Amino acid sequence: MSLHLPRYLAAMMDAGKLALRAQPFGGGDVLPRAVPPNVTFYVDDLEDEWTYSYKFDFIYGRMLTGSIADWPRFIRQSFEFLEPGGWLELSDILLDLKSDDGTVTPACAAQKWATHMLEAAAVWKRPLDSCKFYREQLAAAGFKNIKQEIYKWPSNPWPKDPKYKELGMWTYENLGNGLSGLSLALFTRALGWSPAQLEVFLAEARKDMRDKSIHGWWPIYVVYGQKPG
Repeated sequence: MSLHLPRYLAAMMDAGKLALRAQPFGGGDVLPRAVPPNVTFYVDDLEDEWTYSYKFDFIYGRMLTGSIADWPRFIRQSFEFLEPGGWLELSDILLDLKSDDGTVTPACAAQKWATHMLEAAAVWKRPLDSCKFYREQLAAAGFKNIKQEIYKWPSNPWPKDPKYKELGMWTYENLGNGLSGLSLALFTRALGWSPAQLEVFLAEARKDMRDKSIHGWWPIYVVYGQKPG
């Protein structure tokens, strides 16, 4: 990006974590008390028709999986509202717990939880595996210079490497400690579970998520592409 005061749209990004050199527009609904003068916040529905009177140099979406029903449409709208030469970047988790040493087995409750989440999201037609298709969908929308990178986020602090140990700590903090909130609607409304049945199951899932003998990791997809200039 050049330094000619570019505009960028951060779709549902945490408020207050936007770079201050550009002119960002955030889609978050939790606003900080102090807002820099070059930041504008909108509370809007990304799935509606976009009505911006200007275009962006950069559109960024993070952890939107499960929030959007029609991803090709969202990507086409992003393409339409980018300046020539602008970029779209999408970052998302894939709920498919993996291991490189076989410690994630079919009996692992954490992986069973992920499978049920995918099934429930499919019932609601809000896919939780959307990141697997971003690269192809960007290409279909007309993006060029498309890159896909897949990172490994440890499921807990099991790695010996300090960097990945800390990453695993924060992964469990966000995912393991947030299981009830993430799961309740999907399991009870889409799969027909009772809240009591769910909590018993989640206790087992948390146990496996924090078990350091299970060397699990979650795939994190980062996909970005450029609108031709």
